[in-house]
Amino acid sequence: MNNRTAHSNSPHPPTAFHSYFFRFVDIESVTINTTHQLLPDVSLSYRLIVVSEGSGSIYIDDNCYHAVTGDCYAVSPGAKLIVSSTVEKKDMLYFGVTFDIISALPDKDMRHPFANSKITIDPFVRTLAVLRKLIALKHPESEEAQLSYHFRFQKWMHTLLKQNIIKSETVTSLQAVEQSVLFLKDHFNEEISTKELAEQAGIGVKQFIHLFKQITGVTPHEYISTLRIRRAKELLIVSRQPLAEIAEQVGYRDSYYFNRRFKQITGVPPRVYVNTKQYKIMSMSYVCALLALDIKPIGAPAYHLGYYAGRLGENITNIGDKSIFYYDRMKALKPDLIISCDTLDYETQQQLEHIAPMVTIPWMDLHATEHLQAIGDVFGMEKQAKSWIDDYELKREMAHQQIKNYVSKDETVGLLLIEGSEIYVLGDRNAGEIMYRSFGLQPPPLVQHLLVEHPNQYGRKVEVEQLWQYEADRLFVIVYGAEAALTYTQLQQNPVWRQLSAVRQGKVQTIDSEKWIYYDVLSLSGQLDDGINILVKR
Repeated sequence: MNNRTAHSNSPHPPTAFHSYFFRFVDIESVTINTTHQLLPDVSLSYRLIVVSEGSGSIYIDDNCYHAVTGDCYAVSPGAKLIVSSTVEKKDMLYFGVTFDIISALPDKDMRHPFANSKITIDPFVRTLAVLRKLIALKHPESEEAQLSYHFRFQKWMHTLLKQNIIKSETVTSLQAVEQSVLFLKDHFNEEISTKELAEQAGIGVKQFIHLFKQITGVTPHEYISTLRIRRAKELLIVSRQPLAEIAEQVGYRDSYYFNRRFKQITGVPPRVYVNTKQYKIMSMSYVCALLALDIKPIGAPAYHLGYYAGRLGENITNIGDKSIFYYDRMKALKPDLIISCDTLDYETQQQLEHIAPMVTIPWMDLHATEHLQAIGDVFGMEKQAKSWIDDYELKREMAHQQIKNYVSKDETVGLLLIEGSEIYVLGDRNAGEIMYRSFGLQPPPLVQHLLVEHPNQYGRKVEVEQLWQYEADRLFVIVYGAEAALTYTQLQQNPVWRQLSAVRQGKVQTIDSEKWIYYDVLSLSGQLDDGINILVKR
């Protein structure tokens, strides 16, 4: 086995509780509200922040924690601390305890939990009582009272130390095997035996296999094989490497054995698999880019099966919507490959990885035509993608020439999207791609300024009271959904809206949301045609 290990099973140095002494420095009760100026505070001593009432945000160096009543955070010496209340008109109260740690053992590996993290305090009611007592007796007068005060503080600190050290050292066998499963996801192509995995987890081989099957449903050997063949299927689809190279890349030094395992798991040899070209592709974001290359995905979320996708992509299975995905439906489709984007949350990505290999294409970093080119690169269809893009660019130029006589160079045009109860001023992406980039219409001055600094911008959410900042000679409004229609009706009664120049001049026009809400190559091509009709007939 190579030098990389799944996780070290060497024990941490034991914590000698008797060897720690905590020197009390100060304790204070602090009230924070939204009017406080947020300035970083740095101390040369350790600190504990115990939230006694309300909620807020605690920033420790570059980490932000949402703090609620009962939470306790430890802050190391030299770390920047900011505490803020996030609820308007409601204060957050906390106890701040400052102390130093003195160890009788100068071993640098001695461990304690008081280093820039959330820690356990249990029970909170008892902690609250101790802290209130420490506040009340903060300035003991006699030596005996001082000794009693410091003994009370020392006892509480050792309780915290014991609670948190024991918690961190209690790693169950099941957790150790879970770490092995995570390790194999990144190291499945390495030579590693079940015995070695069990040794690293610190448990016997039989128990390791039992727990591994409990977590994954298969043995370690079967799990590694599944990961290897899944990666091989992805490489067979998206790369042009020889089979021997793919076999070695996924962990098989013997091409013959690779062929045999591939057939056992998929039902066909790798060469047959790669030559059939009957791949089942599931798309999370790029349905229209696939359709533009005559690749019809077997499944996609409903919000990517809009007006233009629907015309070419009949019978594509709906696998979910913005708020929920149907993972059982995805599994039933048995895709060979998932084309995804980089905007999905971590949990969703983890679920998808269990279904099929994934290729991730950046969403915001690329324009729609670049999405298409990236899809072409994945499937070896670079020429087809370039041909489509060349035709589209020609269509853009012809559209620009066509509307020149109908658009004044001095006229500014604003684009608003209403979705649910929210209002967005659009930039040069989505509808702005056509109106501003293709047709050359002038955005409002503030939008123009923002786009110079940050091009390729979808837009920004605004309040009704801010709309005057985006004044334009003409407004196009996209109303997306039933709730948005109600929002727009209410907006039209608002005095701020009525004072806008375009509204007073009667130069406000709604445009079809089903055609203009989407951002992909097929939609953009259709929007060129629809945009000409809108501008010529306005």
